Amino acid sequence: MSGYYENTALRPEMQEFLDIEGRDRLYSCWDRVWIPTPSTKEAFIALRDCMNAAPSTKPRGLIIAGEADTGKSATLKAFRDRNPSRIDLESEYAEFPAIYLTAPDNPDPVILLKKILIELGHPLRYNPSPADLRSHVVTMLKACRVGTVMIDEVHDIQRDARMNSKLVDFLIFMKSLINETGRPFVVGGTQEVIDLMGSDDQIAGRLNTVVKLKPFTLAEFVKVLLSFERMLPLRRMSDFRSNEDVIQMLYSLSQGYIGRLNYVLHDACQVAIESGVERINAFTIDKVKDRSILSVGRRAA
Repeated sequence: MSGYYENTALRPEMQEFLDIEGRDRLYSCWDRVWIPTPSTKEAFIALRDCMNAAPSTKPRGLIIAGEADTGKSATLKAFRDRNPSRIDLESEYAEFPAIYLTAPDNPDPVILLKKILIELGHPLRYNPSPADLRSHVVTMLKACRVGTVMIDEVHDIQRDARMNSKLVDFLIFMKSLINETGRPFVVGGTQEVIDLMGSDDQIAGRLNTVVKLKPFTLAEFVKVLLSFERMLPLRRMSDFRSNEDVIQMLYSLSQGYIGRLNYVLHDACQVAIESGVERINAFTIDKVKDRSILSVGRRAA
């Protein structure tokens, strides 16, 4: 039976974790702690437009771009999770409103096609010819009624001198695949991805909408932080609203980046739980403020 805890502001879906002691509490539920930013909301609108678009011979897709820690990957995964696959009673296949995968390190169409099949839950157990593999992927995307294919970390595709011609071929392949499926694709990455997709007029024509995720202003930050407060699995309310010093400390540490804020709040929660304070205050933040937030910020968002 759950004990009585003072944090009455905590969202109901997080209340169940409060009985867990120590770091296990965070291990059990931190993946649920996700808060949309103003940029995320703009991205969701554009993603829904892609997912629900009518079939077309020249679908108009989307680029989600931004610096590390602006929340690109988290936004794409959250959109997928909010539009889960569902059983089609009239078909042997599940329907996928949106699928998410990361780009291959090398611009290899075969790797990309196999990743798509894995996400659909239909990996091939043999090695078909590239042409047969492509045909099968197109068939499966249509059979599973995929609304949009989201390809993340596209900026990581190798682009050294030896890869130039292969990269051009890969972009042509992507444009052709988009046309053949009739569905909009979404690519995510750092600012470099805009230049990469713009290097070929035809692929640029299939990805002609850009949403840039940005660090938030202080006013936006306060709203995001208050939303976070309702998701932090702590037994006492942190009451950020009445503590301007704590707000300023967190804003300074995160510099308005959602990814960095997520990391510092996670670490502050660890201190709060293990010290018995059970809330985030100046003490818990002081204990984590010297951790390498900026180096963490270089990780992919």
